[in-house]
Amino acid sequence: MRLARYLALAVILGTGICYVTAAEDDEKAIKEAILKLVAALEKNDKDAAKQLVDELKKNDLENIMDVFKTTKAHGFDVVGKEGIENKIRALSRKATDVKTNGDSYEKMAKIIGAVFEVVPQKCPVDSKQGAKDPKKFADWCKEVAEGAKALSEAAKAKDAKRVTDAAKKINQACNDCHEVFK
Repeated sequence: MRLARYLALAVILGTGICYVTAAEDDEKAIKEAILKLVAALEKNDKDAAKQLVDELKKNDLENIMDVFKTTKAHGFDVVGKEGIENKIRALSRKATDVKTNGDSYEKMAKIIGAVFEVVPQKCPVDSKQGAKDPKKFADWCKEVAEGAKALSEAAKAKDAKRVTDAAKKINQACNDCHEVFK
């Protein structure tokens, strides 16, 4: 009886380890595909970008959005370990370190832009269901994408006010969407 319990525990632990390893592999693959998408967009390689978007669309929306979390939660390490989501919140209050971190903010903006090549196609509902409206989802996605482009340009120019304004636009669109869809 004791041996059966140990064997059952071993099977459960083994299954759990395989699941965690597979999840980590998925997270790594998503991040790699997003970085490849950033490169394809920078080169204006539409065929490669479309192929990468199609590949990324196969993932759950939540898994794609996880790249904005802290590095502890497997998000991108762009500017410290706080993650893109928290950095956007901080920049929306005041961008004080644009001179030293402008290149990192530009990279972060390009990651956001790449993610929002995929997200508009991942609306959780097909038709309006109460407050959940695919049209509003698309509008918020467009605002984030526009904000990401503005953030990239502002960061490249090392313009703190424009960085803050772009981060505010991104943050507001994210908050509005998450109020309804999260």
